[in-house]
Amino acid sequence: MKDNREALRPYVADMVAVEKHILEAVERQRNDDDIKQFPDALRLVGRIESTLKSHVQALEGQLQSYPGGGAAGAVKQAVTGVLGAIAGVYDKVRKDTASRALRDDYTALSLASVSYGMLHATALGLTQSTVAELTRHHLEEINSLIMELGLALPRIVLKELALEGYTVDTGAAELAVKNLEETWRSSAQREKAGVTAGVLNR
Repeated sequence: MKDNREALRPYVADMVAVEKHILEAVERQRNDDDIKQFPDALRLVGRIESTLKSHVQALEGQLQSYPGGGAAGAVKQAVTGVLGAIAGVYDKVRKDTASRALRDDYTALSLASVSYGMLHATALGLTQSTVAELTRHHLEEINSLIMELGLALPRIVLKELALEGYTVDTGAAELAVKNLEETWRSSAQREKAGVTAGVLNR
């Protein structure tokens, strides 16, 4: 009979590789002068960095406990596929504004979120409760960061425009944030209604 833990090992390694590559980009952002102009952006980048570091450490500890052990070898095998996905989000050469850097973080974290969702389902299916609970906790933290980024971006975009010399409506940022929150709520309500209708029609 196949070992469920060993089946899960390459998926955990993939997740380590995803978060490590996002972490590398975020560490570069922390020292970027454009981002340092915006305390909210710098604070968010710091939170993303510390969260990803914690995730990587926990996942690597999990890999060490598997048959065959050794996080380094497993992650090295996973890197090739992940590089292509992350490279499409981040460009090491290009110098971006703070808002574009955070937009890239939002995109990369969305990749991490869907990857965690897949890993969580895999762990549940293979009855690996420790990994299932760990990935659920990590997914909550990633999704929280994604939402926080989404709400911070309107303010940073408009502040950048003001710094560039454009006349900006001072209330536009709060209106944009309010509208964004409303679209999220209405989308969640429609999704909930759709799920309920689907259950009732079975």
